[in-house]
Amino acid sequence: MISLFTGVILLIGLIVGTILTISDVNMFLDAPSLLLVVVGALLYSFAAGGDTIDKLDNFGFGAVRMGWIGFIIGIIFMASNNMIFSEEVFGPAFGVALLTVLYGYFFQIIINMIVYRLEINKFDDELNEEDEK
Repeated sequence: MISLFTGVILLIGLIVGTILTISDVNMFLDAPSLLLVVVGALLYSFAAGGDTIDKLDNFGFGAVRMGWIGFIIGIIFMASNNMIFSEEVFGPAFGVALLTVLYGYFFQIIINMIVYRLEINKFDDELNEEDEK
């Protein structure tokens, strides 16, 4: 389990460190985008059901799907407000639209690491129980 925590912390550190070295971290923070991804992923996970591992895995899948839905919502908003043709607002608006995709994949990669480890531990426990019989 220590390797899991180390891996998760180092991966988060790599991503955050990269962001900090190339730009201002505030550029990567948008509360509505984060809420859309997290709440959508939680609802997806809840609706899909299953055991704890399945729910975690579904959270990751839901985060990516909600990220893309958020991106499409952002593009529709930009198009309907003529932001696509304005050089001054296109870049920032497009950047915010892309944040949902970034958040979705960020959560999925972290969740995938955890789910993979939990599945291995569950499999090892099942093998140990069979050996004890």
